Amino acid sequence: MPSTFFPAPEVLDSPRGRQFTGTIRQALAIPRTALPPKASVVIIGGGLAALTLAAQLWHHGIRDFLLLEREPRLTGRFFTRVDNVGQLVLRSPYEHHPGAEGHRDCEMLDFARLHWSQLTEVEQHEVRMAQSGQRGVAPIDIFESYCSHVAASHGVPERSRRAEVLEVAGADGGWQVVTDRGTVQAANVVWAVGEPRRPAPRTWDTSSPRVRYWDEPQNSDARKSTHAVIGSGLSAAHIVHDLCARGEHVQWIFRGKEHYQCADVNAAFFCPEGRAIFTQRSLAYRSRMLSVERRPTVMFEFRPRLQAWEESGRLRVFRETEIEYLKDRGTHVEIGLGDSSPIGVEQVHLALGTKACFEPGLRDTEVQLYGGLPLVHEETMELAGTTRLYVMGALASLALGPAARNIDGHRVAAARITTALQARNAGADQPGSNG
Repeated sequence: MPSTFFPAPEVLDSPRGRQFTGTIRQALAIPRTALPPKASVVIIGGGLAALTLAAQLWHHGIRDFLLLEREPRLTGRFFTRVDNVGQLVLRSPYEHHPGAEGHRDCEMLDFARLHWSQLTEVEQHEVRMAQSGQRGVAPIDIFESYCSHVAASHGVPERSRRAEVLEVAGADGGWQVVTDRGTVQAANVVWAVGEPRRPAPRTWDTSSPRVRYWDEPQNSDARKSTHAVIGSGLSAAHIVHDLCARGEHVQWIFRGKEHYQCADVNAAFFCPEGRAIFTQRSLAYRSRMLSVERRPTVMFEFRPRLQAWEESGRLRVFRETEIEYLKDRGTHVEIGLGDSSPIGVEQVHLALGTKACFEPGLRDTEVQLYGGLPLVHEETMELAGTTRLYVMGALASLALGPAARNIDGHRVAAARITTALQARNAGADQPGSNG
């Protein structure tokens, strides 16, 4: 009789709050000092993509770069979101981490081994799995400390400033990056922005204090409550897991059926061959494939516990269920279900995912879009029809495929942008060149 293997759920219980590199918040803190008047490369964003690009630039001798981030610390929004859903481990394996591609930096797996004695037995097992070439799940604590190590060892904090970018405009053969704290003249600009959360339908009353989005802090009220989690992706699973593990009763509601898989996209798209095949297809095919591959999925490790909680009655799952409305009734939130009677809960958690959004915008320069995503030159990551304007992350999806928004995609994009910058700089140095 065939059997199905599911990874053990104990890996989901990694501790949170350990620090392997000293005070992380200080290591990732962004100075609020004055903006420099100009920079060779301005990177809009201070998250994982920006950190990866900064390390790549540093290794290639491009040190005149500037990160502009509105949060008080590098990678701050990512780890705030992680904590708000109760996430304790990465979905990505050990080999997918921020940093430069093709350089002999300390890899995250090496970093974990250096702190072997501080890992739990389960975490040590995951390291061994990764060493043998198999998928090894990394704890958030290791990942956060590793990010602070990458930032410090590549001089990123001192090349960062806290500011909100309002727009980018052409000026004097370059670009002006306009922020809430002044303007920076840039020869090159890179959008390394994250993805904002997907809003709820207008018929849902999200103004109620009983309703929170997944990236907002959870209600700290310690008393037992009835909860509804809306969404079928990984963030929803983390919230459901956290609530059920605390002994609370949860209603889990989503349109389709839950899908369990190790990675959030097909592994073929992480390979050069997969990216090449993707870019050889039409834009219509690419857009359709991005939609298919971005469907909500959950790590396999969740399945044993979620099934056990559902069987025990602690978790009630509404599959293939449409939600017509959310309405605050004072003592509870009423959830109107398409084919069932309404249900009432005391807390609602919206985990509706994210969406790619090109912002901040360009003044006097038209961005060519297809299906809401910018057209991008596949070799350089430049916006189509422009020069020295680059994108990475989800905004590069039409050029890199579904993995563009993952850490592995960040490293590929960073390598291509760096190569393009070096080529342009070399051309500008040639006699008679116009740059």
